[in-house]
Amino acid sequence: MNTLGSFLPEKRFSGITHTFEYTSHMSDSKSETLQESGLVDWPVFSELVAMDEDEEGFSKGLFQTFVDQFKDTFLEIDENVEAKDLNKLSSLGHYLKGSAAALGLTTIAEQCERIQNYGHKNNFDNVKLPKKDGEELDADNDEYWVRLIEDAMEKAQAGFLKSKKALDEYFEDDL
Repeated sequence: MNTLGSFLPEKRFSGITHTFEYTSHMSDSKSETLQESGLVDWPVFSELVAMDEDEEGFSKGLFQTFVDQFKDTFLEIDENVEAKDLNKLSSLGHYLKGSAAALGLTTIAEQCERIQNYGHKNNFDNVKLPKKDGEELDADNDEYWVRLIEDAMEKAQAGFLKSKKALDEYFEDDL
């Protein structure tokens, strides 16, 4: 099952914003819009953009690589959801979490952390699953963990789409 085309809307994440003196070659309004979106950890993002002073387009290249990585990894996550391979799902969640966090993509990193933990059967954020077809699943059932992972996947994908759109606008290009 390929869920890349079936995204659900997600509430806007409102994180703490910080102001850096460095601004990129992009307009102040684009920087402000991205900063206020809550989609990125601004100090991390602006540090990456600051590296463009040494190598033009460096930060854009990092984000382009992540877009490809996210798409490829989510195809693999889909396959492992079908197979109910919780260990592999945890590993893939960890992998994407690290990449997203390193780029300051907080909304994606948070959902990938959920995938990582649910793959280890750790409901660290105490999410309650709604009943499905009148049935309540028990945490001893792998299907319980798969459903939690599917919820995190949908939210990660929604965060990805929002983040990609915001970054496309920021970099004035389709990543």
